Amino acid sequence: MKHSKKLSLGIIIILTLAVIAINYFDIDNKLYNEYLSHTITREQREDAIGLNEYELAAGPLKLADAGDQVSGVTWCPVTDSLYVVSGGGSAINVLEYDRNGNLKRKLTSNLNADVEGIAWADGDRFIIVNERQQELLMVDIKTSSNEIDFSNAPSFTFGIGEGGNKGFEGIAWDPETKSIYVLKERDPIRIFRIDGFTEQGKDRKLVITEQKEMEKSLRFFNRDLSGMHYDTVSRHFVVLSDQSDSLTELDENGDTVSVMELEKGWHGLKNTIKQPEGVTMDRQGTVFIVGEPDYLFVFKKHIVSE
Repeated sequence: MKHSKKLSLGIIIILTLAVIAINYFDIDNKLYNEYLSHTITREQREDAIGLNEYELAAGPLKLADAGDQVSGVTWCPVTDSLYVVSGGGSAINVLEYDRNGNLKRKLTSNLNADVEGIAWADGDRFIIVNERQQELLMVDIKTSSNEIDFSNAPSFTFGIGEGGNKGFEGIAWDPETKSIYVLKERDPIRIFRIDGFTEQGKDRKLVITEQKEMEKSLRFFNRDLSGMHYDTVSRHFVVLSDQSDSLTELDENGDTVSVMELEKGWHGLKNTIKQPEGVTMDRQGTVFIVGEPDYLFVFKKHIVSE
């Protein structure tokens, strides 16, 4: 028994050293999944999305009319559509695509901002994050609309650290608690939960809490953060990193439970995804990733037949 315990401890030490090597020397991050497989609990494994088991189903799919600065994506169950935000011109555009990347609608706007993320938040409501101003904007996008008026859109601005192009980079929405999660790209990586923003009336109270456990998990393996999504089925988060070429799954406690590499040769990718900027999922577990300049990648869980 003692010999068995020593052996198990030795394996964990070796795997831990391997993870440290991955983090600092950019060694194959498949080793990280091997490390996770020996350190997460059975319950965590059973509840996990299991990003390491996903394979590319389609992509890269070119997003028509998106321009060259696609920066965020969200899936809307009301219309079964992907909504993509894109800049690069005098104002931002919101484009609606079907799940195969076919353009359904292009909505122009009167907002000239550095928009980096979008999240569906019930019904026709969407929340958009402005990176440089560290601002949240809430708008309704009706199925009959061709343009978005931000003139009277409810907004919330808060300064945390320096702004610039290292501000808020992604956004996620939890419909059960009506909470918004925003992430700061880097220097340092930070994640905040915001409650009360979608409430109406002058008695609205905003509460902001830093998600330190999530930050701790992500800082260990991610050089930056570029996108985020909350999965209502597993109640887990998926967090995208541009510089680390990876998608990380965090459980409700903020612990890492799986990772998907976005590099050439992994998960069916013929080439590394360049500049992945946004991620979302539908309720069937399909993962959608958008990247600059104007591409969509679709991943589905690989089912092994017995």
